[in-house]
Amino acid sequence: MKDINKYKILWAAIVVLLFLNIGLLVWISFFSNGNLAQPKRLFLETELKFDEKQTEVYRKLRQEHAQQMRIMRDEVKALKEAYYKDLSVTNISEDSLRARANRIETKMAETDVMTFRHFQQVRQMCTPTQQKHFDEVILDLIRSIERTGPPKGGPPQGGPPPMDDRPPMEDMPPPPPER
Repeated sequence: MKDINKYKILWAAIVVLLFLNIGLLVWISFFSNGNLAQPKRLFLETELKFDEKQTEVYRKLRQEHAQQMRIMRDEVKALKEAYYKDLSVTNISEDSLRARANRIETKMAETDVMTFRHFQQVRQMCTPTQQKHFDEVILDLIRSIERTGPPKGGPPQGGPPPMDDRPPMEDMPPPPPER
């Protein structure tokens, strides 16, 4: 008798879980309206409705741009590492620091120019109708790219961590006096 009750409970749990899964799938399909987030790399292809030839050209442009950007990011990373490596050196001149910071800034500005030129090339391959739509959606795309931050596994970008994640400030030494 006990074995039969165990199986009844097991079957009841399976049926409940099955209904919960079905309900979840129905809820997702009902509320998503087919607007699941598409990868940003496909956004322009689908939004501008590229034909096969345009898609091929666009993917080649995108691949070349991504390769150039990886190289530039590595160069900026190396410059920043060299910059911050000297934190322990106490007698670095202000001019030297500013010159090195300017080199980093120049490299970062080059990445913005490369991205601008890339999107110019993409726009040029579009038909006039697509160009009009491109002009309407490109700023939103740029903003969404900037918000996403680094690729998964990369270091976080931006300012300090949120206050909740910071250690208590009582144990911190006071800042050095300004000269």
